[in-house]
Amino acid sequence: MAVSSKHSTRCQVKSISLPCRSHPTTIRIEQQLNAAKLDAATATPPSAKTVCNGLSHLTALYKSMADLLNSSTTRVSISRQQNKKWVEDIVDESVKFLDVCGNTRDMVTQIKEHITDLHCALRRRRNTENNVDYSSFRRKMKKDVKRLVGSLKEVDNTIGGGSMVVDSDHHQLAAVMKAVVGVSEMTVAVLESLLLFLAMPVSKPNRLSFVVSKLIHKGMIACDDQQELGILNELDAIDAGLQAAPCKDGSSEKIQTVKCRLERVESQLECIESRLESIFRRLIGTRTSLLNIMSQ
Repeated sequence: MAVSSKHSTRCQVKSISLPCRSHPTTIRIEQQLNAAKLDAATATPPSAKTVCNGLSHLTALYKSMADLLNSSTTRVSISRQQNKKWVEDIVDESVKFLDVCGNTRDMVTQIKEHITDLHCALRRRRNTENNVDYSSFRRKMKKDVKRLVGSLKEVDNTIGGGSMVVDSDHHQLAAVMKAVVGVSEMTVAVLESLLLFLAMPVSKPNRLSFVVSKLIHKGMIACDDQQELGILNELDAIDAGLQAAPCKDGSSEKIQTVKCRLERVESQLECIESRLESIFRRLIGTRTSLLNIMSQ
């Protein structure tokens, strides 16, 4: 999951520098953001492991942001009339994050169910019908992923489209706004990475992938080797494996390989699903805190 320069915090303030003694929670959020960006820098293309790591970072960030937004000093400073529009924008943004997170969580649950069905069918050597169902689901899922990525890009454009001007006397408020924007940008990056993992768009093949695809066709290199080369992620490897062992009379070795991959992916999806559920609850908490601030 690469976090590009467009995901750098876009918070413009009149003051040249912030005071040395910032709120401890904003300092913690800044440290967590730096750690998340460091991990993300080496996470392309996204894999199950890097996606789980990104979701873990995001959960920690929202836990810290809850502490920040529930602080009495924070609530008083950002509830002032001149900050009303900024809070409203963040509340609107939270609705889109909840929609994307909830839909993605449901998608992961559906993938798990299909993979469980595939696993059972393979054990009975009757996988043809399930393969068709799974392939149909994957095609539909890729369309849904495209829509959700589009929603995230809208949020990203909103984050980057405006500037937040804070009076030079309100250093604490500037730090809070910077932290909130940073968490929002990281949310876009992590969720987008997860969606790309679920349905990696087909890109123009480079020379390496072209050569490898020919070797795959000739049976000279396995799907697991493609994963090592960074060409396939875990779900792509399952798709390729099902094509290699499409029916009940496939070789026992090929079927066993697919079964092992299915077991690994089931475990990885459990991790992703639980972390998405945690983030969904955190997003609801964040929205509630912001609404409470608006009502003051």
